[in-house]
Amino acid sequence: METNSANTPEDTLLETRRRRDALRLRLAFEAGYLTSVEWDIKRDEVRRFISTTSALPIIPEDKPITFREACENIYHKDRANFIANVQAALKHEQGHYTNEFRIIDPETGEFLWLSATGLVEFDSEGQPAYLIGFSRDITAQKKVELNLRESEYRYAGIVESAMDAIISIDRHQRIILFNAAAEKMFGCRADEVMGEPLNRFIPQRFHQHHQQYVDNFARSGTATRKMGSLGVITGRRANGEEFLLEASISQVGGDGGPCFTAVLRDISERKKTEDRLRESKNDLDRAQAVGQIGSWRINLRTSEVIWSAENHRIFGVPEGAALSFELFINLVHPDDREYVNSKWQAGLTGEPYDIEHRIVINGEVKWVRERAYLETDESDQLLGAFGITQDITQRKLAELALHEASHRKDEFLAMLAHELRNPLAPISNAVKILRMTQQGNRAIEQTTDMISRQVKHLVRLVDDLLDVSRVSRGKIKLQMEPVNLAGIIRQAIETSQPLIDSRGHTLKVCLPPGVVRVEGDATRLAQVISNLLNNAAKYTDAGGTITLGLELQLDNSPDSALLAVIRVKDNGRGMEPAALENLFNIFYQADRNLDRADGGLGIGLYLVKSLVTMHGGQVQAFSEGRGKGSEFVIHLPYFQEPQPEEAVNAGSKAKPAHRKRILLVDDNPDVADSMAMLLNLFGHDVIMAHDGREAVGIALKEKPDIVLLDIGLPGMNGYEACRAMRNGGLIQTMIVALTGYGQEEDRKMALKTGFDHHLAKPVDLDVLEKLLVTSQGV
Repeated sequence: METNSANTPEDTLLETRRRRDALRLRLAFEAGYLTSVEWDIKRDEVRRFISTTSALPIIPEDKPITFREACENIYHKDRANFIANVQAALKHEQGHYTNEFRIIDPETGEFLWLSATGLVEFDSEGQPAYLIGFSRDITAQKKVELNLRESEYRYAGIVESAMDAIISIDRHQRIILFNAAAEKMFGCRADEVMGEPLNRFIPQRFHQHHQQYVDNFARSGTATRKMGSLGVITGRRANGEEFLLEASISQVGGDGGPCFTAVLRDISERKKTEDRLRESKNDLDRAQAVGQIGSWRINLRTSEVIWSAENHRIFGVPEGAALSFELFINLVHPDDREYVNSKWQAGLTGEPYDIEHRIVINGEVKWVRERAYLETDESDQLLGAFGITQDITQRKLAELALHEASHRKDEFLAMLAHELRNPLAPISNAVKILRMTQQGNRAIEQTTDMISRQVKHLVRLVDDLLDVSRVSRGKIKLQMEPVNLAGIIRQAIETSQPLIDSRGHTLKVCLPPGVVRVEGDATRLAQVISNLLNNAAKYTDAGGTITLGLELQLDNSPDSALLAVIRVKDNGRGMEPAALENLFNIFYQADRNLDRADGGLGIGLYLVKSLVTMHGGQVQAFSEGRGKGSEFVIHLPYFQEPQPEEAVNAGSKAKPAHRKRILLVDDNPDVADSMAMLLNLFGHDVIMAHDGREAVGIALKEKPDIVLLDIGLPGMNGYEACRAMRNGGLIQTMIVALTGYGQEEDRKMALKTGFDHHLAKPVDLDVLEKLLVTSQGV
């Protein structure tokens, strides 16, 4: 019997429905990225039945593979877990498993995440026969989860590692986040405060204000307010301590209402530091105001200039005004601007910038001292400079006043010397005339000796006064040369011998054999020794003993230098220890008796120390007390180089000069007449004039051999008269300034004007005779 193969309508309908169901199932699998897998356990065949285009590439569609082959395509770190889950399902009566695992996409080499689930079908004997499973591609989901988890990890890391406290609260202001920095700041653990109201960390007096602020902020719609925009607020720690902090706040809306997150920063220490800096700045401003010292800083890259408050005051510029180097330079005195600018430019190259200059403030001239220090970066590139400005106006005014007073003092001393020398000159001349004309008259000789001693004493006082003035101004110039100290000592003795003899003292001199030389000014060294001898003579009672010694000794330095040591010792009144400390101060006098029997101005020892110091030496005074005498010791560097011994004969007289025609010019009749008498006694012819114009006329007419010319003449002074004589043809004639003006400046002025020599009144006749001798060849 033949079977009818034609399909019945019912079969056709069933087939159509089957295809449609299969299509629907496939569409459902594709929509869900699903794959259907069947494992015939007994045959160990794994087949893929329904699959999306990209799912489960590990199982071929065209042929079965073994379960082991299928598992080898699973990522090795996930493989064991997958196998364990499947094997557990094979043993379990329910036979169900779920698993997530990774495979590697063979096309891209990237991971694909799959989620698998399956059921085991058991046979009649209860043995696993088939496993039907489904897998789904969850790669995109896994990436989202991974990104979310990484974001959470980052957020948690940032929150927990933040140095600032971070606190989040819900809409009821209950704490929902409390990081580690918050724990440290407030002194409590996070688990202790979760769900607690934030008010526990706010002082009671600020609760209402805080609530109002949060409500206003929530209504404002603002997402964030930056750190510090809330100002300084007060917090309270768990122990009740209050402290200052800054905060930023942000809000995030949600279904349950807004949540707020605050970032808090403890600024207690910063505030203390700011307060200390403010106090320090105020102290500095006050100190600068007291010291009248301002400070400034300039940034050379940005041209920014900063001044302290005192600097503003010094320059008269209001605080807050725009500052610049141009503003500063315009305030500098016009005559000083070029100097200041050139010093500033040089300072920028590394030269010291430490200057004094004038500024003009509202028409008033002020003096300032400025000093700058350069500032550089790590690579030694110039960044700018820091400097100070000191108002030295008062000091400058004092210096000017002191200079003016010193100048007037010098003028006074010069005038005093002139006025003293003028009357001394005729007295000295008269004494010399009496000696020459009244020889053999004992009374006259004693009288003239007395007058001569007093004149010399007055001359020494005048010379000392002028020397003090020159020393104090640094005007003394030493004529340094190798000199024999023995000769200088003999010269000093000759000068002081009359005073020593008049007091009835015995002078003992101890000189070493050979020549002891130092490098010095012979005149000044003789002056030093003579002053010490005079001092010993004055302060030793009549009939005393004075010892003058010279020796060589080694000093205590490492190189054991050789020193020349001069000692002047007496058995006189001595001194108290307190007097020794001040003995070399100017105008100091150990004895201040009202009778002032020994005279003196208290300047002799000051000159001694000054002159010895100028020679590189030292002078010391010693005394065991009142009535036990005194000793003065001078140490001078020994001059090693041997020199021919000098012939010193300070007391020798010049040989009489040949007869000269001398023009004597002086407006003081006593001076002129007495000097003329002396010159006549010496055998010279003398022509006299009493003013400058008369002197010039006589000199140009008579052509004298020598002109002795006073400086302070009426009408035409001595300088003008000398120039007129030289210009008139008296080129070879010796012109000698004979004047009461005896300072170094006077001597230099005389030589510059045209004088050949300068002699101070009263004139030393020995010196004058020597000049007359030297004029023989003129």
